[in-house]
Amino acid sequence: MNSFALELRQAARAALPEAAFLRRDRGDGLFVTDAPRRCPDGGWRQALREAGFAVETRDGLARLSPAPTWLKTLEARFPEPPDALCASLFRFAGRAPEAESLRLFALGARTLDGEGGDERFDRALRQRAAECLRLNGIHPEGPTLGGGLYACALLHYLIEEER
Repeated sequence: MNSFALELRQAARAALPEAAFLRRDRGDGLFVTDAPRRCPDGGWRQALREAGFAVETRDGLARLSPAPTWLKTLEARFPEPPDALCASLFRFAGRAPEAESLRLFALGARTLDGEGGDERFDRALRQRAAECLRLNGIHPEGPTLGGGLYACALLHYLIEEER
């Protein structure tokens, strides 16, 4: 497991009640936990937010997704692009992440955490990057598109490094 994936996991684990489980999400999030069942008072929710996770609860489970803080943290560790893909998406560094980029980042983080599906993340990242690069020149909101893509490209780099 990559050190960044481990850092994400440890941050989430530290914010949860002791008896709560923490597993990789099978949906759009990063992790899922039974903390709402274990500790209904919800004190863990604020701890997770402070640790940089968005929390969505339903049916006694909480889905955790990385908040923009994690993307900024990863971007700060790589002020210079480490590979060609990152270099091509460096123009998006520092922009506020869009919802699509946050979902893509969660997919990449799950892959880095050992989920597999490297090709799925690679394809989704390249498709989103192509769309944002194309629309940046013609869409009225172009300059705001693509926030978070550099961080996703960095996850791609870390996944490739793990191979």
